[in-house]
Amino acid sequence: MATKAKFQERLGAEARPLTRRAERQAARIDVTIQSNHGDSSVARLNDISVFGCNVLTRADWMRCGIFVSIALSETRTVQAIVRWVRGGSCGVEFLRPIPDAEADELAAMWNH
Repeated sequence: MATKAKFQERLGAEARPLTRRAERQAARIDVTIQSNHGDSSVARLNDISVFGCNVLTRADWMRCGIFVSIALSETRTVQAIVRWVRGGSCGVEFLRPIPDAEADELAAMWNH
């Protein structure tokens, strides 16, 4: 971590941070996750931001570093990479951020 802080100091106060932060919103809906090897599983979306989401799944094939497709709805699928896996909970980063409105809409589906 010290290296990152020193690097940011060299960039100056105006530089963009090296980490992406976005507000996470609770979003308890079922999604389908598919690996690039064809494995598929239903998972529960636990929270979501424009950069990624947390999913709960029993899929034993989920591993850190694999690429997956997540069907957020019948018409919307996003590509992502699994960043961490702990006891059935997975942190997934979208390869391309989703629009704020889409993250809000998925969170609102749970809140209604």
